[in-house]
Amino acid sequence: MPKILITYITLFTLYITTANAQRFEVGLALGAANYVGDLAPTMVTSETKPSLGFFGRYALSSSFAVKGEITYTQLSGNDKNFDFNAPRNLSFRSDITEYSGVLEFNFNKYGLKVLDKKITSYIFIGIAMFEYKPETYFQSSWYDLRSLKSEGKSYESSAFAIPFGMGVKCNIARNLAFESSIGFRKTYTDFIDDVSGNYIDNFEQNKRMGAVAAALADRSAELNNGIPQYQASHRRGSVDFNDWYVIGSVSLSYRIFNSLKCARFY
Repeated sequence: MPKILITYITLFTLYITTANAQRFEVGLALGAANYVGDLAPTMVTSETKPSLGFFGRYALSSSFAVKGEITYTQLSGNDKNFDFNAPRNLSFRSDITEYSGVLEFNFNKYGLKVLDKKITSYIFIGIAMFEYKPETYFQSSWYDLRSLKSEGKSYESSAFAIPFGMGVKCNIARNLAFESSIGFRKTYTDFIDDVSGNYIDNFEQNKRMGAVAAALADRSAELNNGIPQYQASHRRGSVDFNDWYVIGSVSLSYRIFNSLKCARFY
């Protein structure tokens, strides 16, 4: 799936660059990401991680634009951040690679035409596919949680999301634009943190997946002299809500011009 998306984005980029270069820009986004899920009912500042994005934008008009972006970041969470979750003692990190396409609406007529504004606020919404890999730290090593089936279930290594948010764009030069944005991701998975439903039988988990898998399925034993505190079918997470994440970023983009047309009147 990612290879198909990358191929499509590449072909689309080549087309609009050659056919309508004055409407096209490429950019770099730097920012920070955080998550809300079973290990974080609210965002925790200390769990904020850096993000890096590369994007291409095509101006459909002064009011609308479409943007394709590839973003790399990491999400993390720890039960120790919340007193009511601390006895569960779970933690994770998950590397995220996101491929997104969004439609933007500018509140001002924005661009390089004579009557366009140099600055505008905007909103966006679109669709994204992201890859994720939950891991946890145990006995001086990182373990891939998806392969250990902590809740006895298999789940995919990628999922879809709906990105939406708002921002501000500003032309700082004929070729350069600066922007700041915040975007929320409503995801269609509850396993970014490897926590979703109920505990499974720890003895059966030991037989099926091994001692490490059993230890990581119920980590309450680490706080209770090696004795697990939860039984099979006890609630481990919440199946009622999928995970969310948010990315805030600042961006610098470069507008590509076609030498055959006057950029101010495209």
